[in-house]
Amino acid sequence: MLSDLHIHTTYSDGAFTPDEIIEMAREKGIRYISITDHDTMGAYENLQTDYKDLTVITGVEVSTYYKGLELHILSYFHDPFNKPLLALLDRFKTDRIERYHKILKNLEELDIHLPDEAPPKDSYGRAHIAKLLIEHGYVKNIKEAFNVYLDVDKIAYEKRYKIDTREALKALREAGGIPVLAHPGEKLYNLHFEALLTELKVHGLLGLEVYHPSHKKELTNRFYALAKKHRMVISGGSDFHGQLDLKKNSFNDRLGRYGLNDHLMMKLISYNRNLRKSK
Repeated sequence: MLSDLHIHTTYSDGAFTPDEIIEMAREKGIRYISITDHDTMGAYENLQTDYKDLTVITGVEVSTYYKGLELHILSYFHDPFNKPLLALLDRFKTDRIERYHKILKNLEELDIHLPDEAPPKDSYGRAHIAKLLIEHGYVKNIKEAFNVYLDVDKIAYEKRYKIDTREALKALREAGGIPVLAHPGEKLYNLHFEALLTELKVHGLLGLEVYHPSHKKELTNRFYALAKKHRMVISGGSDFHGQLDLKKNSFNDRLGRYGLNDHLMMKLISYNRNLRKSK
């Protein structure tokens, strides 16, 4: 089983709690995982990270913008209690709360009435509103909820706060993290991708998420070659969310199916160790 360094919990838009994720990972025999919730470190407040048979590497996934592009930056090994980083993430939480209630108000004006209840601990996201739309019979599934109401430029959509990628990279590096560009194959890979990678490296990007469910074999090989060429860290994970509306065992299959083999995992650990020694 591979080490899975891209996992979401109920602290963002995942279906399972950190404890449930850890139990699933241990059952599967995964040796290393990272919980990388969107724009929050809440999962680490009361989380044990070192078990007899499992190590949890500190992680987060930060939403950023760079020259009009939406970039998600994963980070590993940073201090989960770093005050400047937590202050940065708190700005996201405040915005998410405001945005959540704005979308509910937009839906009210469309005569769609949803309960104004608190979503999961740290994430006030569109996925949770989509779940409410399903539960109350306004749509049949998540896809319909986004296509009709919640996606960009749809009738209930509201913009969200994102920081400049350079600001995020600086904060993550100063917190001791290893910033990695997440799932570049989803929207970013084109003729200009290598130039983008070079620019971001100047601003503190250290790695590339090579292994991801959205990357076919040929694209994975290209990202692997680019990471090697630019001397960047190689990362990977399943981007596991589970299901927001159904907690069934069949939905757990992705956990540990994408990620790093033992050789690459040890290289990442060694890289982090050497990085800390150089400071």
